[in-house]
Amino acid sequence: MDIKIPLTKLWVHEPEAMGEAALTLGRVLRSGKFVLGGEGEAFEREFCRFLGAPSGVGVGSGTDAITLALLAGGIAEGDEVLVPDFAPGATASGVLATGATPVLVDVKLDFSLDLSGLQAALTSRTRAIVVVHLFGSMDDMTTLLAFARENGLWVVEDCAHAHGAMSWSEPEQQWRMAGTLGDAGAFSFYPTKNLGGIGDGGFCCCASPAIAEVLRELRQYGWRERDNSTRVGRNSRLDEIQAAILRDALPKLPFWNTRRQSLAALYLEFLEPAAHRAGVTLPKPQTGRRHVFHQFVIRSRERDALASQLASRGVGCGIHYPRPLSQQTAYRRFGANRSFPVSEQLAGEVLSLPMHPTLSVEAALEVVSILEAIWRNK
Repeated sequence: MDIKIPLTKLWVHEPEAMGEAALTLGRVLRSGKFVLGGEGEAFEREFCRFLGAPSGVGVGSGTDAITLALLAGGIAEGDEVLVPDFAPGATASGVLATGATPVLVDVKLDFSLDLSGLQAALTSRTRAIVVVHLFGSMDDMTTLLAFARENGLWVVEDCAHAHGAMSWSEPEQQWRMAGTLGDAGAFSFYPTKNLGGIGDGGFCCCASPAIAEVLRELRQYGWRERDNSTRVGRNSRLDEIQAAILRDALPKLPFWNTRRQSLAALYLEFLEPAAHRAGVTLPKPQTGRRHVFHQFVIRSRERDALASQLASRGVGCGIHYPRPLSQQTAYRRFGANRSFPVSEQLAGEVLSLPMHPTLSVEAALEVVSILEAIWRNK
């Protein structure tokens, strides 16, 4: 059956946005500058202003952003980096590209890193931790930063799902954006993200201008000046087309996130009674955090059957993620001889419902109605 309510929809597919994007592409083409030009410089300033971050650097992808953020902290071959087991494969891949070893750690049922697991995984080679702000909600940065500082660890926030997510900082008495609390924040601008381009792109933000200069060198061959590599770098630059498109999108991001939050509130209000009776777990926004709902993820022990029933009724859904890293061929060795019961449970239960800013209230209510009917007829 055709999907009538898609899981996601790209902002550039809207007619008005397509017209705006065409004008932007024309501007870039006429400029004749396609790599490391004015569009990229302007976007770096504008995104840093949005985040409240002192410094930031555009890079080629979200995976590269993780790699470069670790390299900027001196992470290298022989080092170990703590990584949640229930996370995108890109997180572990980003660690491996530095030459370091990802050490998998189990999570809790709210997808946050398990502190006892982190403590158990520490060795004399542990140098960093990658905190993944999954599905649009920040992890408990207060606890994780205290753990990291106690153990001298470099902290990278993987914010691929968390553009605009926030956490209340009690010491500062203010809200802080995802990416601005650790030593570096890594963002992806893959088209389906809350802030998405029309191809690959990424960003590293940091509190230190000195680290930002290191990142600028790392993203382009290690050059401080042309054809003179002062360190071993890469080719990972945010191109001018992506930067220009992202400049169009960035002013819309607060509205898009508010829209996602409103749709999530609708789901939570209308699904709660039926979900409770069916034994289905709905996402629970945490006090002191502002969730931006990159995905609206429910949990069901009958997930596969539920996904099939939704698809048969024209509702798009997704599974993020069907396997923890410890059960994937490429990463299995990084969890050898250890167990990950919560990650495995989550992988068997998670299901993402339709969520995007152009999802209508009527469509969201139809999803609710279909789910209620499925659960009623169990």
